[in-house]
Amino acid sequence: MHKPWLHTGGTRPGLVSAWRHAGRRLRRRWFQRRRLRRRVTRRRRLRRRFTRRWWTRRTLTPCHQDKQIDAQAQHTLNRKILMRELGMSALLLLAAAGTQAQNTFLNEQVTNNSQDVIGTARYVGMGGAMGALGADLGVMAWNPAGIGLYRKSDVGLTFGGQWNRERIDSENRGTGTFDQMGFVYSVKMANPVCRFFNVGFNYQKKANYNYNFYADNARLNGLSQMDQVAELATSAYDTDYNLAGMAVDNQWLTPVYGDKEDPQKVTGYYNKFGGESSLYTRHSAGSLQGYDINFSTNLKDRTYLGLNIGFDNVDYRSWSEYTEFNSYNNEAGENVKGDYALYNDQKISGYGINVKAGVIVRPIEDNPFRIGLAVETPTWYRLKNSTLYDLTDLVENKRTDQKESYLEYTVRTPWKVRASVGSTVGQSFAWDVDYEYANYGSMHQGYPKYDEWDDYHSSFANTTDKAMNQHAKQTLKGVHTLRAGMEYRPVKAFAVRLGYNYITSSYKDRVSFDQYGINSAAMDYATSTSYMRWGDTNILTLGLGYRVKGFYIDLAYKVRNQKADFHAFDTSFAQGDTDFTQANPDLKNVTIDPVNVNMTRQSIVCTLGYKF
Repeated sequence: MHKPWLHTGGTRPGLVSAWRHAGRRLRRRWFQRRRLRRRVTRRRRLRRRFTRRWWTRRTLTPCHQDKQIDAQAQHTLNRKILMRELGMSALLLLAAAGTQAQNTFLNEQVTNNSQDVIGTARYVGMGGAMGALGADLGVMAWNPAGIGLYRKSDVGLTFGGQWNRERIDSENRGTGTFDQMGFVYSVKMANPVCRFFNVGFNYQKKANYNYNFYADNARLNGLSQMDQVAELATSAYDTDYNLAGMAVDNQWLTPVYGDKEDPQKVTGYYNKFGGESSLYTRHSAGSLQGYDINFSTNLKDRTYLGLNIGFDNVDYRSWSEYTEFNSYNNEAGENVKGDYALYNDQKISGYGINVKAGVIVRPIEDNPFRIGLAVETPTWYRLKNSTLYDLTDLVENKRTDQKESYLEYTVRTPWKVRASVGSTVGQSFAWDVDYEYANYGSMHQGYPKYDEWDDYHSSFANTTDKAMNQHAKQTLKGVHTLRAGMEYRPVKAFAVRLGYNYITSSYKDRVSFDQYGINSAAMDYATSTSYMRWGDTNILTLGLGYRVKGFYIDLAYKVRNQKADFHAFDTSFAQGDTDFTQANPDLKNVTIDPVNVNMTRQSIVCTLGYKF
């Protein structure tokens, strides 16, 4: 049984210091005032809209129309306006009910598109290493100048399937994919300098969120997720908005009364159950989709320039359930079970915008050797996060009321720079090596900004979440991506391809998700404690191609492997001299081994196209 423990102002004070308490209170009041302003403003707009519609209906109603019909129509209109107003108020109340907050781990997972190779089958077959070779629809999102090498128009689409294998005891499920569709329109110019001008559009999947994960029989060594939740409940300004609030309201946590002046005042919470083992399941689906509009040109067959305007669409869905088996011995010596399950149903959607520019140069005349350079601006994302969550008492078979949450926030990804070298040998062999660098520690996170009328200044204007940005610097690092690919044509119409990728992890070593240590308003809205630290990525690809009379068909096989460490919750509260370990010395410095995840994803894609 875990003993009651009070925060005494030591290494990890539970009753936050005055400045932190005041800061969270001000942020909370700012959010509340903003929601109130939005509700008042929307009601005023609805009244104005109702007035306009009423006068319009009155003006357009024929004089000979039956008054009873007018009354019925007016009643219907009034009812619609009333229901809309009530519905808007209900949505605002739900928005205040709590949310699965944004965090560094989740934002990196959703917006990082450097961890995979997706595109045309030729592009995939060469491991995406075409930044210097160009002349393929798939290279548009990597180096826009590659489209400048086109001398004919091109149209193509790519589809296929994938199979995931996360753990030995997990499901091996296959899904169909639609990865790419685009075209290039090439115009030959009557100009000795600018010889071709090309315009292109390409839809291309940038990241795939489909995976299934199952962690069975993880040993907890006496610690519990509720220990972390108790710490959050004690330190929070209030417990109306998050998982801690749900645990308090449903008596999963025990209150502590320690105030001398007011004996009935709750000064903290503690968890009396000791964790034994746990189960965790997660199913994720969706993708990050990119849409690029390209303008490129060919200067004297020596220099190729390209510019993209890119739009991203985020569609992330996740269903997870954490089950914990725990117990404690009561005063009578009886063993009391406290098994429970935490369910989260989450959806993230939104959009982003970026710009890409590139150049490819043949430095030596009459030599096919090429050098490519490209840069991609940060992508400015505007995201919406909605979550359903609840707790189930597995002993009493009772479930709490399911809460629904909603949060809007912004994410700005880092700059990306790319360099490529490549060449051809006669008409039968081509090779290419690409490199990319992006510092994910500079990821910026914030919230939409409103003016005095409660309207958005801009879709991408935001208030900065300094604490979350600091956590990103402490958690994430620069990512190095190396791509290599080759193509061999034994005959003119047939090609064989091979590619390889090595991508370093975006996470620093031994990072954790200590929600208490992040002085962000988002942590007061958290409904989950789990996180996953992804490691390096290795990708191997093989490809085949066949061309005849302008038509082409390409096939590619890809196997992608990435390892990760999964943590159901953070155990910082049990490390060192903390209030928790002072009350429970037998649990001091107790750790929980992470679940080692070995995710292997295999896919086959096919591209059908025509050049004319």
